[in-house]
Amino acid sequence: MLNRHFIRAKVLQSLYSFHFNDFNGVNEHTKKLIDSFYSLLDLHTYFFSSIIYIHTLAQERIEDNRIKLLPTPEDLNPNTKFVDNEFINILLNDQTLRAKMDKMKINWNESKDLFMGIFKKFSNSNSYKNYMKAPKGDIESEKNIVVQLFKNYIISNELYFDNVCEMKIEWESDYDTIALWSLWKLKEYRGDVSQFSEGFIDENYISKIFKHTIENNDEFMELINSKIHNWDIDRVALMDILIIKMGLSELIYCPEIPINVTLNEYVELSKEFSTPKSKLFVNGILDKLMVELRAKGRIKKLKDENEEVDENEDTQL
Repeated sequence: MLNRHFIRAKVLQSLYSFHFNDFNGVNEHTKKLIDSFYSLLDLHTYFFSSIIYIHTLAQERIEDNRIKLLPTPEDLNPNTKFVDNEFINILLNDQTLRAKMDKMKINWNESKDLFMGIFKKFSNSNSYKNYMKAPKGDIESEKNIVVQLFKNYIISNELYFDNVCEMKIEWESDYDTIALWSLWKLKEYRGDVSQFSEGFIDENYISKIFKHTIENNDEFMELINSKIHNWDIDRVALMDILIIKMGLSELIYCPEIPINVTLNEYVELSKEFSTPKSKLFVNGILDKLMVELRAKGRIKKLKDENEEVDENEDTQL
């Protein structure tokens, strides 16, 4: 599952959009929000297709060397360990992945020079040379060299990043998260990419936070107003208000998430999306409202506040 910080950020952006354009209503906007998360699996497909394309280029290089005017003995008897890589062959035989690539009409030929450059750097690396010299290993060793290719030479390549983000401008802000998620999934891949869509996001969590923030707008605004002294609510940054209302939704309607996690996460969102002073404002208002609502029994949590909760557990590699 994608980490919740990333999910919260996307929900916050959608709430900001909804504030200025609510013509489609809450339910329709919620559906579009959830669909936007699943559309990120297209980026994941592009990532995996890149491995297949580099494998194709490796095969082409072997064939081109064989038909040289003056081929060397090495050209005529090439080391085919990489093109015979068992793990890559599993990718090649993944019918779901192939179907997705065909449906999306993925064709990297226009970026052939970019991929040739990536493959050249990879094939000149010590890890590749050691792999090619070593005897054939088990599936994990076959997978390991592919993981190194993906991690160190594909997703970390700036030109590749630029190329991918030209396809959809919104991928620029999502690239790092999906790249890390795809790297994690590559490590646990067993032959069917369809399994990755299961548990990709927590739809219930997204719906709850988005809908409750909107549906409880009036109540939340009254609560926020009650804690603002000597301030005109109209002078408070809209993003700060949205962050606080989202935080209230999570505190009240997500009993599985500890209070300290929620407070910390929404302060982090204020640092990322609002003004330099916002973190103090958001932290102060949320903390006061948390104490008040907890005393009234509005906030009830399932876990002990002393338990350690790792919100980024799903993207640790």
